[in-house]
Amino acid sequence: MRKKPTAEISFEMLEELFQEFDIWAKIRDGRLSSIIIANKDTPAHHYADSVSRIVKHRLPGGRHIATTHRIEDPQGNILHEDAKDFHMQEICLWRF
Repeated sequence: MRKKPTAEISFEMLEELFQEFDIWAKIRDGRLSSIIIANKDTPAHHYADSVSRIVKHRLPGGRHIATTHRIEDPQGNILHEDAKDFHMQEICLWRF
């Protein structure tokens, strides 16, 4: 399988895309499914006893639409979350 073309964009631009396409709301209300990438968890250095995770978000049909970085405490509460990339058609936009 061939890799998607990618383009680097600023963190601010990526956040604007997440807002424009309502990605955060779709993640929260379940319109996008969220899958934690296995074997990528690491300790979160700025939050005691918490874990840093990479999470893929998919449309109901299974298409990968976005990836986020999430910090969770031992009870599963999200302490921090930010955008890593956004997939538009055949292009992946990611932050630098």
